[in-house]
Formats: sequence, structure tokens, C-alpha cells
Amino acid sequence: MEFTLTTWNVNGIRARIENVTEWLNINNPDILCLQEIKCLEEDFPKEIFTSKGYNVYLVGQKSFNGVAIISKFSSIETKKNIICVSNDMQSRSIECTFEINSFKFIVCCIYLPNGNPIDTDKFTYKIEWMDNLKNYIKKELTKEIPYVVLGDFNVIPTRNDVKNYEEWIDDALFNKLSIKKYRELVNIGLYDCHRLKQIPFKQYTQWDYQRGAWQNNNGVRIDHILLSSYATRYLTGYKIDRNERSKNKPSDHVPVTAMLNIA
Repeated sequence: MEFTLTTWNVNGIRARIENVTEWLNINNPDILCLQEIKCLEEDFPKEIFTSKGYNVYLVGQKSFNGVAIISKFSSIETKKNIICVSNDMQSRSIECTFEINSFKFIVCCIYLPNGNPIDTDKFTYKIEWMDNLKNYIKKELTKEIPYVVLGDFNVIPTRNDVKNYEEWIDDALFNKLSIKKYRELVNIGLYDCHRLKQIPFKQYTQWDYQRGAWQNNNGVRIDHILLSSYATRYLTGYKIDRNERSKNKPSDHVPVTAMLNIA
């Protein structure tokens, strides 16, 4: 049985609902993980998804942040706001455990802090959040259950993941400490689908709305799907749906999808 996992920072689900609905009708993903839904749970357009046979799991926040896992499979355990910093009230993480024909796996959807400007508490918050994410997932991996963490990481892993890296030297997304923390996360036993499928360099997932970034393909790759070693054996495909960025009123991010086969 093959199924698809997609991550997409929609930059406001209500502003982007027509784009999401059209994409959903065409692509029919099995699990769709959204970031920056920017609404409370009661304001999320659940009926659009439930009418298509999806289950909706989310943790919302008014006007900012918010994440959701929309799935054809029912979650047997759902955890909200599993990654936080001290008395953190920001909604940035949700985790669901699924079981399909006795195959159990865990999906963790995150919206990692941006961290800019780097000389403020926002960057300190980002680094603490990344440390907490690493520590949490490290414990989860000891369960030896296939694990997927995906979402908007707000980290550009290498120079090959940005068009003009010189422009990003002073940005929190390409800061040396951000990259170091991302590598620490990967080194606990996670594998980037983009790298596993040997996608050519300079393939991006986000283009800013300003300065003609889309028109000049001045993009970055900050939306990632990471698999545990137990999950990598099931990976069969991967794609970045860059055409979504050219649509009317698009998100600045595009869907990124991994295909897994558990047969």
C-alpha cells in the first residue's frame, strides 16, 4: 500500500482555502500537514476536509502560527504543543500516531520559529525551540517506530538550498548556529527525503513576496520532510510542487510531498 505525506505552509488557511481545495482535489494526499493556519480551532474550515473523508487534528492560534494534520487515517494518539519553550503560548507543533493494517507510524508537524532579527530574543527562542525539538524526537526514536517530522523548519541547510547564499549570511534562517542546531537534529538519526531521492541542487520551497523573488527564482529550501531510519526503507518518491507558487493569491511556500509504500 502506497500513501502520500505532504507538508505545506499555507500562510493563512482562510486566505488560501481556494488554492488548498483545488490542490487537494487534484492531488488527493493521504496526509496533509499544514503550518501557519493563523486561526483558532473553531475558525478552521474543517467541513471542507471532513466532507472529503479526512480527519482533522489541529492546534490553532489567533492570527499567528497554528499547525494541522489532515488525514484519511484516524489518529490513535494525538499530542499538541509537544515542543515549547518555558511558558510558551505559541502553537507550533502537533503529533499523530497512525496505524494502517498493523503498520504503526508517527507524524510530527512543526512550524519552527523564524528567529529574526538574530540579535533579539526571537533568535534565542528559535535556538531553544530547536534544542527542545531534538531532545523530544531523540526520545521518540527509541520507540523504534517509523517516525516522520515535517514542516516549515525555517532553516536553509546548505548553500545548495538557496540561490544567493551571500544575501542570507545575517539572516536567522542561514545563521551558523541555526544550521548547527539543524545538523544536530538530523544527526540523532533523521534523513532528509530531498537528499535521499538525490534531487538536484537549487530546488526551492519558498519564495518571498518582495523584490521579484518568484520571478527571479530567488528562493530557499526551508520546508523539509525528515524520516527516521525505520521509515526510510518505505520511501518511494518525493516532489516539490513549485507550480503552486504561480497561482493567484498563493502562499509564499509550496507543497512538498513524500510517497511511502508499506506493502
